[in-house]
Amino acid sequence: MEAGIRAQIAQYCNLLHEWNASYEEYAKSAGLSYTSLSVLSAIYSNPGRTQKELAEDCFLPKQTVNAVITSFLKNDWVRLEEMPEDRRNKTVNFTEIGMENAAKIIDKVRECEDKAMSGLTGEQRDALLDLTRMYIRSCSSAMKNE
Repeated sequence: MEAGIRAQIAQYCNLLHEWNASYEEYAKSAGLSYTSLSVLSAIYSNPGRTQKELAEDCFLPKQTVNAVITSFLKNDWVRLEEMPEDRRNKTVNFTEIGMENAAKIIDKVRECEDKAMSGLTGEQRDALLDLTRMYIRSCSSAMKNE
């Protein structure tokens, strides 16, 4: 492997870790773990999803999401509601206090994300998304074929 490519891979991975660390730091300041912030955001964006669907949305194991939901239940942030068409499955929805807390936390994250993305031109945003998508798909494909 070319040394320059190896260095660029390391630099890209370091940038991704730095990006995740900023979310982790914010989550901590809000009294949450990074994982809890991810699940909170998924519920906020998609109310009425099952725990299985939330796990898929967050790219997390279902057991991890279940643990987060359990902690949210203990804090009265969410409630589980049976689905009329399948009573074995339950959807996750915010309680009033949960919605208030989630709005404070997630709206701030979104405001920061909007500000950061708005600092790029439309062309830069498109390039960022296209190149990131290409890299992830290529890397993922190579890992599956190895």
